[in-house]
Amino acid sequence: MSTRDTGSVLDGKYEILERVAAGGMGEVYKARHMHLQEVRVIKVLRQDRAADPQAAQRFLQEARTATQIKHPNVAILYDYSRLADGRFYMVWEYIEGEDVGNWLRRAGPLPLALAVELGIQALRGLEAIHAAGVIHRDISPDNLMVRKDAKGRYQLKIIDLGLAKDLSTPASLEITQAGVFMGKLRYCAPEQAGQLPEGKLDHRADLYSFAAVLYEMVSGMAPFDSENQHGFVLRRLTEPALPLVGRNPAVQVPKELENVVLRGLERDREKRYPDAVAFITALVRVADALRGADTRELQLQGRAAAPEAPPPRPAAIPRMPSRELSREEKLDLLAQIDRAAKKVSETSQIVEQAEQAFAAGKVDEARQLAEQAQAGSARQPRLERLVARIRENEEAQERSEHAGEAEQMVEQYLQGGKHSLAAFALETLLDLRPDHPRRAEFERRVEAMADSTGRKKRLEEAAAGVREALIGGDQRTARMRFDAAERDNPGAPELEGIRAELATGEDELRRAADLEQHRRRFDGMLAGARIAEAEKEFEAIAKLETSRLTLDLTRGRLEEARERAQLVGRSQEFERRFHERLAARDWAGARGVVHEFEASPAAGERPAQMLAELAHDEDSWRKKQAFEQGVKQVEAFIVQSRPLEAEMALKILAGMDAQNPELKRLDRQVKALWKG
Repeated sequence: MSTRDTGSVLDGKYEILERVAAGGMGEVYKARHMHLQEVRVIKVLRQDRAADPQAAQRFLQEARTATQIKHPNVAILYDYSRLADGRFYMVWEYIEGEDVGNWLRRAGPLPLALAVELGIQALRGLEAIHAAGVIHRDISPDNLMVRKDAKGRYQLKIIDLGLAKDLSTPASLEITQAGVFMGKLRYCAPEQAGQLPEGKLDHRADLYSFAAVLYEMVSGMAPFDSENQHGFVLRRLTEPALPLVGRNPAVQVPKELENVVLRGLERDREKRYPDAVAFITALVRVADALRGADTRELQLQGRAAAPEAPPPRPAAIPRMPSRELSREEKLDLLAQIDRAAKKVSETSQIVEQAEQAFAAGKVDEARQLAEQAQAGSARQPRLERLVARIRENEEAQERSEHAGEAEQMVEQYLQGGKHSLAAFALETLLDLRPDHPRRAEFERRVEAMADSTGRKKRLEEAAAGVREALIGGDQRTARMRFDAAERDNPGAPELEGIRAELATGEDELRRAADLEQHRRRFDGMLAGARIAEAEKEFEAIAKLETSRLTLDLTRGRLEEARERAQLVGRSQEFERRFHERLAARDWAGARGVVHEFEASPAAGERPAQMLAELAHDEDSWRKKQAFEQGVKQVEAFIVQSRPLEAEMALKILAGMDAQNPELKRLDRQVKALWKG
């Protein structure tokens, strides 16, 4: 784990102010956004969990779930990103206040009206969570934050969606392993404790957990009495919640509020509120009634108070008269003594009957007789001893009944493969019956299940590691992880599945490497217009490619290249014929080839260039022919000694091609002709 120091900067923008908490998944810091100057809460995935695919996926799932929920009574997620060391972090709204759990520990129960108002706000937040298709699964006092807004009004916000479940996620993609308990035992619904098959929880489990929290907010006490967490689970599965009225003598709870809370705590979820809206409606009626009571009290306080009546004087303690009793007084006193003696005698007879009934195993009859004796007599040591024995017997019987229920739960959880719940139930059973005859058997089976669960978890982690390496194309790491799992779990049947997955993955990687090599060669052949060779590579690609779409695209590229090659071939044929006509000075024939080329799909811009080339060659040839003819004409005038005509013809030639070397020769001959 890497702890951040106060004053350090996270990801270039969050200044760490203090470390708030640390848990199994990550570390929580209070930080300040350096640009926005606002305080935030940052949750960073622990360094040793960053390489765990399930931990990273659960961390990401918490962030994705939070983005679906926008409500003033649910904490806001601002950011999610990854650090350079590979750890992920998320940035939450900072809530200046305290959680309900801390309030209860610090100050006891909340004021009744405030508890109801905050309860309504919590249910509104839950309604928003449920409307997004999500269940929280961890509603508890520690996950309900209370703050004051700008106007000094209390506001509640639900936090920590780390165990939330998206109900739209298929069971095959659920991160949580079957049999692993999610949430807090003290507040979990009966169905969360294994009363329903895994994966069938719904939003009513959150409503039960909230009702348990509201019970504590009102009374400061849990809805069940137990000395340990496991007892809470056992009692909520077998007993109704304790009445809220009178649970805490210091808190006067209206019957209407008790009815609302206890309905939320029904063991049968079909009897609970169907949704958060119905729960809110019931609480709003209680809130209205409480406000009405407050109003009436204020009105009475505003009126002129009537003078208080003096407190009644205590009754005088009777004293025996100092004078001698009269005959009538003596007779009355003797009658009272006689009646008291008869009463004591009758009570003694009832106590004796109760003792006989108890000795005969008739505990209910003995208890009824003892209660009758208690109602008709003053305290008697004999009666008190009998009552204590009856109470001990009933408690022993109750422990025996609870032990039987706990034994059934142990067996049920063991058969269902739920190790953590089986261990909880076994601990409860041994608290009730340390000498239980099946203790050694249950302990052995729970220990075996722990070993099996641990091995299964290790193998699942190994499979995830192999899968992750294969996805990353790292065949060597995948093989190393499998070999390590095989060394640590020799002979485990689960290894066969991992081995098969590894073999399949390695084969796919080899195919992918071969496919990539053929693709590279294919691309090079297309670039070099080597169509025949490219066609052979395509056949190899078709044997390896599994994607129909990708194969169709590759085939399309080959067909386009083939068409381009055909067009190039046609263009080359036209070029050959054209240049043959040019070489033969067949201007009309060359022009015919160009017109034929223009009508071809391979034409492009080349025919226009060919026409320009044809016109240039034809013009050059004709000029050359005209110049040669002019040279002959000048030479003829020279032979005929006609210098004037020769000089004029020479000037015309110079206008046709002033740089032609023939002009100098002819010029010398013409000048010689003038001199001769």
